[in-house]
Amino acid sequence: MANDDHPPALTFEPEDIERVIQDPIKRVQAAEALAQIRVGREGELPSPEALDAAADMVGEERAQFWVATLARKGGLATFVAALRMRGLATEKEELDHKELMFDDRLLRGFIDRANTFRCMVRVAGIVKGSGLLVGPSSVLTAWHVIAVVGPSEVAEVQPDVDVVLTDGRAIPAIILPGASPCGDVEWPPEGGRAPKTDEEVLDRHDVALLRLKQPAGIHLAFATLATPPYAYRGPAGVVLISYPDGEWRGLEFAKLRKLRNMTARWGYDPLGARGGSSGGGCFDTSFSLAGIHQGRAEGARRLVPLICFDSIVRKVIADDETPEKLWSLDGTPESGLVVGRDTFFIGYHAAMRGPVRARGVWVRRVDLTHDMAGLPFSFEMLDKLVARRPDTRLIRVSFDALVPDLPNEIARRAADARIQVQLPEAMSGVGTDQTEPEAVVADRSRRLAQSLDEKARELGILLWIFFDHPAVVFGDESRWALTAFVDQALRLERLRIMLAGYEAIQMPGDLFDTRVDAEGEGAPGLFVEYLIDVNATDVRNLIESAAKDMHRTISPERVTEWTNEALKDLNPVNGRYDSVLRTEIASRLQPRLKQLLDEEGAE
Repeated sequence: MANDDHPPALTFEPEDIERVIQDPIKRVQAAEALAQIRVGREGELPSPEALDAAADMVGEERAQFWVATLARKGGLATFVAALRMRGLATEKEELDHKELMFDDRLLRGFIDRANTFRCMVRVAGIVKGSGLLVGPSSVLTAWHVIAVVGPSEVAEVQPDVDVVLTDGRAIPAIILPGASPCGDVEWPPEGGRAPKTDEEVLDRHDVALLRLKQPAGIHLAFATLATPPYAYRGPAGVVLISYPDGEWRGLEFAKLRKLRNMTARWGYDPLGARGGSSGGGCFDTSFSLAGIHQGRAEGARRLVPLICFDSIVRKVIADDETPEKLWSLDGTPESGLVVGRDTFFIGYHAAMRGPVRARGVWVRRVDLTHDMAGLPFSFEMLDKLVARRPDTRLIRVSFDALVPDLPNEIARRAADARIQVQLPEAMSGVGTDQTEPEAVVADRSRRLAQSLDEKARELGILLWIFFDHPAVVFGDESRWALTAFVDQALRLERLRIMLAGYEAIQMPGDLFDTRVDAEGEGAPGLFVEYLIDVNATDVRNLIESAAKDMHRTISPERVTEWTNEALKDLNPVNGRYDSVLRTEIASRLQPRLKQLLDEEGAE
C-alpha cells in the first residue's frame, strides 16, 4: 500500500498493521508509537483510548478501526514508520523480488502488441471505457462500461455498442451472452462504492465479452490470458493498458496489494487512473492478463482478477480463435466465399484439438483432369484460420520452379516466417558417397522436421506447413524428401501438415475420413478432404451462415431464391454440381450477400 503522506518506498499491507495492534504484547508498543507521533498533532490524531472507544461505539473491530481512521486523517504512514523504528511491521521481503520487475527486452515486444490489441468501447457514440482484443472478433471489457441499466434490471433495448481499434476503425459489436454484472453496491460507476466483502459481489464479476460484427482483429495481436489464472499471491508488479478520459497516454505501472476481507477484487497503486480506464487490462510481469480495471478502493484502485471470470471467457475466446467453419475468408462478402468445404474444417479442428492421431489435412481432387485452381484456396482458408491464433504459425512451400533441394527450400520458407533453423547436412554414414541418394535426402528431411519441432516448442507455437501441388516436374529426390519429411512430422507434437494435391504419391501415415477413424490406438495420419461436387444444401448453408454472422435476418423464401440464382444454368448431374463451379457460385452470391449486409433492419 502507498499513501499520500509518505514516500512511495514505504510500503505495507493494512492487515500487517492490524495484526500488530491485535497482538496483546505488541499493542503496548503500538500505543507508544501512536503517542509519539501525536506530539504536536493532538488535535488531528486521536489517542489509543479514543480510537478504542469509538470503535466499540460503532461496532467495528478495533485494529481495523485504528488503521482506517489513521489513514483517513493522513497519519497512517507516519504510524507505520514509528512501528518500524521499534522493529514492528517490517516490509515483506517479497517486495524486492522479481515479481515487481519487468524484463525490458520483453517489454518492448509487449508494447508493440498492446498497440494493436488495446481499444476503446463506445456506447451510442460516446467513449465509456477501455477494452482488449482477446480474439479475432472478441473484445473483453467491464460490464459496467456497456451497461445502460443497473445490475438487477433488464434493459428493454440493447445498447448501441462499437469498438474503436488503434488503426481508427470503429467496428459495431454485440454483447455476448454470459456477461457478469457488477455488484449492486458498485452501481452506478459514478456513485457506487467499492465492496467491503466477497459476499457483496458474490458471482458478480463485472465482465463482458463483445463480438465484433467483423473479425477485424484477424491481423492484429490479442491480449494473452494468464494460464492458469491465479489467486492473489502478494504484492507484484502490474501494468495497466487503458484509455483514461478516452485518450491513450501510454502504459501505467503499479503494484498489487490485497484489499481487506476481499479475494474477488484486488487493489493496486500508485496509479492516476481516471474515467475511461474501466475495462482496461492489468498485465503481470509475464505480460499475461491478471485482471481488468474496475474502479477505486481504499484510496487506490481495484481490479477484478482473471481467476474470477476465466471460465466465462476462455471458451468464447477459443471458439473465436478456432471457429467451427468460415463462410468467407474475412467474415465479409468482399472476400472469397467458402462453398461446401465442411470436411476441410472438420479435419483442421481434428488436427488442432484431437484426436491425437490427426496431424493434418490432405486436400485431394477426385477428378485429376481438373486443373489445380481450387487447391490454392485451401491455403487461403488455412492462412485465415492460423491468423486467428497467436500461438500458431504457417509456412508455405510452393513449387512454381524446379526445387533441387527440398529440405533447403523448407528451411528457407521457415526463415521467411521468422523461424530460423540450421539446415541439416548429411551425417556420417549417410553422406552422398556413403549410401543411396534416397537415404541421404530422407535423413536430412527427417532431421529438419525435428529441428522445426524443437524451434516451435521453444517459441511456444504450433507450426503448420502447407505444401502446394507442384506446378513443375516433381522428381524422385523431391518425392523422397517430401515423404520422409511428412513421415517424421506426423510423429512430432508441434508440427502439422497440409497437402494440396499429390494424388499420385503414396504418402506415409494413416488416412482418416471421419473423426472416428482417427480415434483409438494406431499410427498418426492425415484427415482427407476430397474436393467433391457441391449441392444446393451447401449453398443454402453458406447463405444462412453469412446472415447469422452478419447479424441479419433472412427468410427461408429468400434463401431459396438466392440459392436458385446461384445455381441457375449450371447443369447438375443427379442434383450435384461439379467442384470447379465453386468459384462461379461464389461470384454469383457475393452481390446478394453485400446487399444483405447493407440492409439496416431485419427482415
